[in-house]
Amino acid sequence: MDRAFDAVKRLVTDFKAQESAYLAPGYQESQVRQDFIDKFFTALGWDVTHEKQKNPYEQEVHIENKVKMAGSSQRRADYAFFLNPNFRDPKFFVEAKKPSRNLANRDDYYQAIRYAWNAKTPLAVLTDFEEFHILDCRFKPDINDALNRKVASFHYADYADADTFAYINYLFSREAVAAGSIEKRAAELPKPRGKGGQKGASRGAYQAVDEAFLEELDAYRSTLAKAFKKADDKLDGEELTEAVQRTIDRLVFIRFLEDKGIEEKGIIGIKGQKSARKAFVNICKKYEPKYNGLVFKPHRILDEITFGPAEEKTFAGICAELADPASPYDFNQIPISILGSIYERFLGKVVHATDKRVKVEEKPEVRKAGGVYYTPEYIVRYIVKETVGKLIEGKTPAEIAPMAFADIACGSGSFLIEVYAQLLDYHVRYYEANREKAKPDEVFERDGHLQLTLKKKKEILLNNIYGVDIDFQATEVTQLSLYLKLLEDATMSDAHQFGLFKETILPDLKQNIVCGNSLIGRDIAEGSLFSNVDEAKLKPMNFNEVFRKVMKRGGFDAIVGNPPYIKIQAITENDPITVHYLKSHYESAKSGNYDIYVAFVEKAAATSKSGALVGYILPYKFFNSGYGVGLRDFLWKNKLVSRAIHFGDHQVFEGATTYTCLLFLMKDYHESIEVAKLQGDEAPERFLLNPQFEKIAIGKWSEQDWLIQDLKSENIFGRLSALPRLGDLTTNIFQGPKAGADNVFILKLLTRGTGKCRCYSESLDREVDLEAGILRTYVKGKFIRRYNIHREANEVTIFPYDSNATLLSAEHMAKEFPLTWQYLNDSANKKILNQREEGRFGKNWWCYSRPQNMKILWHRKILTPFNAFKCSFGLDDRGDFVFSAGVSGAYGIVLKHEAKASYEFLLAILNSSLTFFVIKNISTALRGNFWSFENKYLLKLPIRTVDLEDPRDKQAHDQIVKLANEMLQSKEKLAGAKTDAEKNRLELQCESLDRQIDEAVYELYGLTEEEIKIVEGKE
Repeated sequence: MDRAFDAVKRLVTDFKAQESAYLAPGYQESQVRQDFIDKFFTALGWDVTHEKQKNPYEQEVHIENKVKMAGSSQRRADYAFFLNPNFRDPKFFVEAKKPSRNLANRDDYYQAIRYAWNAKTPLAVLTDFEEFHILDCRFKPDINDALNRKVASFHYADYADADTFAYINYLFSREAVAAGSIEKRAAELPKPRGKGGQKGASRGAYQAVDEAFLEELDAYRSTLAKAFKKADDKLDGEELTEAVQRTIDRLVFIRFLEDKGIEEKGIIGIKGQKSARKAFVNICKKYEPKYNGLVFKPHRILDEITFGPAEEKTFAGICAELADPASPYDFNQIPISILGSIYERFLGKVVHATDKRVKVEEKPEVRKAGGVYYTPEYIVRYIVKETVGKLIEGKTPAEIAPMAFADIACGSGSFLIEVYAQLLDYHVRYYEANREKAKPDEVFERDGHLQLTLKKKKEILLNNIYGVDIDFQATEVTQLSLYLKLLEDATMSDAHQFGLFKETILPDLKQNIVCGNSLIGRDIAEGSLFSNVDEAKLKPMNFNEVFRKVMKRGGFDAIVGNPPYIKIQAITENDPITVHYLKSHYESAKSGNYDIYVAFVEKAAATSKSGALVGYILPYKFFNSGYGVGLRDFLWKNKLVSRAIHFGDHQVFEGATTYTCLLFLMKDYHESIEVAKLQGDEAPERFLLNPQFEKIAIGKWSEQDWLIQDLKSENIFGRLSALPRLGDLTTNIFQGPKAGADNVFILKLLTRGTGKCRCYSESLDREVDLEAGILRTYVKGKFIRRYNIHREANEVTIFPYDSNATLLSAEHMAKEFPLTWQYLNDSANKKILNQREEGRFGKNWWCYSRPQNMKILWHRKILTPFNAFKCSFGLDDRGDFVFSAGVSGAYGIVLKHEAKASYEFLLAILNSSLTFFVIKNISTALRGNFWSFENKYLLKLPIRTVDLEDPRDKQAHDQIVKLANEMLQSKEKLAGAKTDAEKNRLELQCESLDRQIDEAVYELYGLTEEEIKIVEGKE
């Protein structure tokens, strides 16, 4: 920093010495850049003049391609700063002006903000060296509001001030940017208040480009659907969905061509035309022979001469809005991947139409899933790099040409766009290193860099890219996205030159991107197993027929993607044929409760060739869940897994609580698997820059469960595996009663704290005495805490069984519990109870069948919630708690009489950090950072039993029991603490006891200091 400060102070001195000359109108922008701005950012550690970074494809400071700004001539944008190895996503922009210009004007602010906002960079710099303005680019660009987006500004004399320079250096130096300074500063900026910060707010709202443009596309879809329906009331929802989608695709594509300078600006505005609709159809007809492809292909509805929306002004308004020179959108800056993310969510809705109404609604599967979750771009890039990237490495273009790469559930095409991007990048680098091998129709030079010709890009797309999706609109968007990628760096001259050879610019991708069902073959319509098959709905397809050439060569070389996560229960009710077909055709679909992604993994393996690579992002629940047995067995038997990256309890999908892994398959026999697991607080994106893999022998992966534990802990698990399991020590680990159909009532009444409850009915509203003998406390899982079951928050249950689990007779109830029996037999209440309409009268009564474990329900036992943030085992000392099954319920643990351990001893072990460490490695993470404490995981917990005849074992046992009893007493006091001071004292006491229990457990299990660090996540 000292060297940088000295260099900048010299620049300040030089500028001041000739200030009048530099501020003169004749001193141009190109001169100030060379004399001062280049040197300024060089001082900040950037290789602006490429003294070190000679490779043109690995330079962190870019001069952007020529772009066309609204209302100005074609010119260059200025500096874009990147960080190796990611040369696609700029970290920030710098827009330069000549010093004589007043920087604080809305046009220049708007221009810089627009660049950055469209590229999703939060900050930008506007400078003429005389001044240095930092701009907040998180807001949707609005020229009228641009001047309000200034974060800070400095005069050149300020650069010589140590504090000012430190501010700039710690924000924009290369070292600072690499450490995340831009993102950190953006997070510190104030969020807008009130209406301006709300979703859907007008211009100037705090919205990312993808959110804003998706909002506009949604509005266009709704408006166009209504207009089209008005023009032809016979159109159904499916026809409207397709017609609207194609119209929007055309509008977006034309706007893209204009912003890229491939076509003249303003075409989409169709000004001066009597009919905007007819003018638009004529434009599409003109472009169809030139561009070909699906976008401008004649459409039965849209291009019909007789079809014309009744609301002509509406359609003209959309065209005018997209063509507006003041539009915040710049398709020359918006990355194709961002457009893909927009369309992925856009495809989550369809048009529904009745005779009189048109409505845009979420697809049922999207509604059930809580929305569309787009795969983060860093995940997509990593998967493609580790599959396609590895397969093409070292190969010539001729060797790559016959290779086939696919996504068999492609959605909007995000993975295929990345495959195509990496293929294009590889070819350019190959030809740059082997110029003598390049043919004239494959590359050309522009600005000193080699570029692939449109012909070569088209050839690569047709040769190598394949996709399947059951949604036709998804395949259409995938094709559109690939077309945009093909034309990303093209110019009007390129398109013109290509047209001279009378070739269409865009390839026909109907043989590459196919609408069909990847999981169901055409054999579903054959034989007697399935009758009345609706092929239009199921869209069965045979890979051998659809991709004949590829399958003839043995299959795909790589398959990548993010297959749909849909539980089979969601399909069963509406589509039993699919369920039966999957069960009869896929080994992985044998269990009754699987997720459909398991079948996609099996299909990917089946349709890829020997030596192929498969890369998927998946929920890792199949590693050890019951429904994953089929897939685990399939992969195990065929020795397919080559790599796995486990993200632990980190969230990858924004807004979702899905715990994921990256699974890589290789269709060749291999003896070991490489595994990396994300630990601690490191962000998944940073972790993937250099994941640390360790090899484990395939034999160490159990056929029943795959334990992707922290590999440093292998010795710990090796020792734990020799110990008895909790299941060996228990009579049973059981759930509470489940709701059933028998007329056996548990009347659940809200406690009033007075020994009485209020009974709820339409005709009866009176208090009933709580009677001893049949009274039990009903507890929900969330009130079962570590060493404490929170009684005060629970409800009272009247339970018509005695302590021997005998159902009390009517005569016994009437004699011993008259008030309760009177209530249960009251005609009004009987009617309510028999209706069993939970919710109609609130959740104040339940009806249960007789629990199988009724007798042990009354025993002394340990309780644990079904799921929890951490180990939360409590002791039901008197055996008087009733709990239910399911996610809001609990499990009870009853020890065998012959088990040589007390409940307090076991309770301490189960609540220890060691047990939680085991749970996190063998259990499943659930939504909201919960962990599953289901029976199947509890049974496997390793328990170090003790021999009470052995003095050392007895001493360890007694010490742990003593600490457990102290903890139970402290927790009970804490629950009743009345002052903050008392609460604070008891909390500290409990923390101290927790540490002492952990230390005693570590000693009991014989853990070393290094192993303790691993258990506590400090290693």
